[in-house]
Amino acid sequence: MILLYIVLAVILLVIIFWIAPGIVCYRSIFGRHRVLPLDDEKLIKPAIEPFKERMLRDYRYLRDRGYERVQVKAKDGVILCGDLYDNGSDRTVIMVHGFNADPYVNLVSPARWFCDQGFNVLVICQRAHGCSGGDRCGMGLREKDDVAVWLDEVLKRDGKQRVLLYGTSMGGSTLAYLSDTLTEERVPCMMIDCGFISAENQLLSDAKRMHLPPLLIPYIRWLCQKEQKIDIREKTTEHLRQAKKPILFFHGTADPTVSLEEGRKNYEACSSEKKFVIVEGAGHTTAFCTNEIQVTTAMTDFLQAYF
Repeated sequence: MILLYIVLAVILLVIIFWIAPGIVCYRSIFGRHRVLPLDDEKLIKPAIEPFKERMLRDYRYLRDRGYERVQVKAKDGVILCGDLYDNGSDRTVIMVHGFNADPYVNLVSPARWFCDQGFNVLVICQRAHGCSGGDRCGMGLREKDDVAVWLDEVLKRDGKQRVLLYGTSMGGSTLAYLSDTLTEERVPCMMIDCGFISAENQLLSDAKRMHLPPLLIPYIRWLCQKEQKIDIREKTTEHLRQAKKPILFFHGTADPTVSLEEGRKNYEACSSEKKFVIVEGAGHTTAFCTNEIQVTTAMTDFLQAYF
């Protein structure tokens, strides 16, 4: 009887201190995110505060141009949405934002730059974020298939389009996961800003940075496999080793979220033609705004070479 009590006590402790917290963390991380728009006064993101006024000007500039809210259906039936700024061009950039962020918080200033360069700009909203449907985020592992659907939609609208893919943070990792299967000739190249190597690696890094115990991550990994059929250990570097398109990588030296070392590993793993731009003093997702001249010069040279 005493042994039974001990076993029940152990099971209860496992439920209280491992299973229940694991489920809560999983739903918190991978569940649907209500993100604040760039112009919401309640939005506080320290990394972008030095650039907030400039970003708001760029946001108003884009909105004043007018846009079309477009939708596509993902392979699993989830409805995804995005904003299309149509310049009547034969060049389109699909812009892919990061985790737990409104697309414009990550992408507004480079989106304006592409508009000014004459590109059609499609700013998409990732699944389980903002106006897009879905109850679970896949940290790039499911979203890579969503980007492929968006690409098909752009090319279906106009078969003469050439398409550039641009992703930041989780959006950059999304493109890295896609890099080994992207063979469409009308996609000449892609750009990746501060993408992480794997979701699990990022969770471990965040746990260490926030002084949290990493013991829940194996259970979170199991939940991802069971519910979403994804393995958060899967590395972007495995896909980049078979990359089919030239890639321009960006990373800031002061990125506290995804280290410069991770960005360098992604770059070194990439087997296609590539270039790595290191932006001194740039935090997470702020390389463009930190040194616009350095970044846009590299982007212009890369586009001239490959696009």
